[in-house]
Amino acid sequence: MNWRHQNLKMLGLTDTETAILKAVASLKNVKEIVEDTGISRTGVNYCLIGLIDKGYINVTRRDGIKYYEAIKPEALNATILKTLGTVVGFQTKTKGARVDLDNRGEFIIHVGLEEVIPAYERIATKSKDIRIRAIQHHRSWNELLKKITPERLKKFNDAVKKNHLIIDGVLNESAYKAYEDEIMSDPVQNKAAIESLSDRMADYTVFPDRFFNYDTEIWIYRNTTLAISWRQEIATEIRNADMTGFFRDMFDLMKMAGRKIDHNKFMKDLAAGLKAAPVVK
Repeated sequence: MNWRHQNLKMLGLTDTETAILKAVASLKNVKEIVEDTGISRTGVNYCLIGLIDKGYINVTRRDGIKYYEAIKPEALNATILKTLGTVVGFQTKTKGARVDLDNRGEFIIHVGLEEVIPAYERIATKSKDIRIRAIQHHRSWNELLKKITPERLKKFNDAVKKNHLIIDGVLNESAYKAYEDEIMSDPVQNKAAIESLSDRMADYTVFPDRFFNYDTEIWIYRNTTLAISWRQEIATEIRNADMTGFFRDMFDLMKMAGRKIDHNKFMKDLAAGLKAAPVVK
């Protein structure tokens, strides 16, 4: 941990506190800290109390002697993210938080529809010639329809086709009945949205309703994983190759246990006003 990094000035640390944190990058007792920093024993002891209270230093005891060590970068990041989420997210209800991990990626919390919808739309508008994996229970689909207009849904699906994206979808078995009930409730208003959902490059599988029975969906593309709760209007965006690889493998294992569905035929029949039924391949 580089405790002298200029971005850490936001923590409000004094030069003395910063010097002590730098000294205890590895485990040290008070005597060793004094020797490393040149700060008086009284000054070290005084600062240690404050740094421990702020959660920047951990204390252990060996043979009756106290040893001190600064928290790891991951612990500091988690503390800052939790604080930002509390101060910004819960007070304003409009802004999320972002954490960068050097060159390993970043983690973004989107709060509010004005942040969640653009993050969702970027899946289709900022990608090209790739396969996009998605897990969606119809509960999440129903919540999505409450939050996004048919026009924006059509725009999303038009971008999918324009950018030659393959939607590799995994849905619950009742999802198609939910599609039909929702869309046929107002066929005129939903006609454009229905048509946009057909003729996409699609590879769909279904799973039993009891699994993934939440108001949440997950999208996996390139090195990014986006988990969205439309009901809570919050999304977590993980731009990290290692974690996204894990979710991709989890998706592929889940798909192997599912049943193939002719998604495009179902949507074409629905657009034609027919009583549609998904065709199992």
